[in-house]
Amino acid sequence: MDFRSHIIGRIPKLTRITRPEDVDEVDFVDGLAEVEVPVRLLDLVPLKHSERLNSPRLQRLIRSIRSEGYSSLEPIVCRVGALGNWVVIDGGHRITAAKLVSQEFFTNLFGGKVGDLTFILFQTPMSYSKLRPKLDSDSEGPDRRYRAKPASRKKRKSRKGKKKH
Repeated sequence: MDFRSHIIGRIPKLTRITRPEDVDEVDFVDGLAEVEVPVRLLDLVPLKHSERLNSPRLQRLIRSIRSEGYSSLEPIVCRVGALGNWVVIDGGHRITAAKLVSQEFFTNLFGGKVGDLTFILFQTPMSYSKLRPKLDSDSEGPDRRYRAKPASRKKRKSRKGKKKH
């Protein structure tokens, strides 16, 4: 069977963050972007909802990264928020554990246990971002339910000044 006619979209190229200006230069393809961030530059990324509190799950993940190292095979999924922040959908525990382990001196004495973190970013028509290009709100697809409502709405009359008889 020939699947070439069933291609849904293009694959975004990998963008690597190496300096603060690179955060604003992420290229989106059909509303998606793949971004690779070294752990030492993680504080430059405008993350939201990425910090996790101490829990047994977080401690297990920290122990695993200490013994085996961090694997970026499963990317962290984020959406671009209304103010341009990257809102973490999946991977908050991995971000917190990677940050904590990368700051430990003795764990990283003979080589870093955490290298790069891979992010998958997606935009919705409601996303405001200084990242380019903005997603077209007239697009058909799974996010059409997020289209902006028409500006011409009827305003309700105020009942403040009316008196009861």
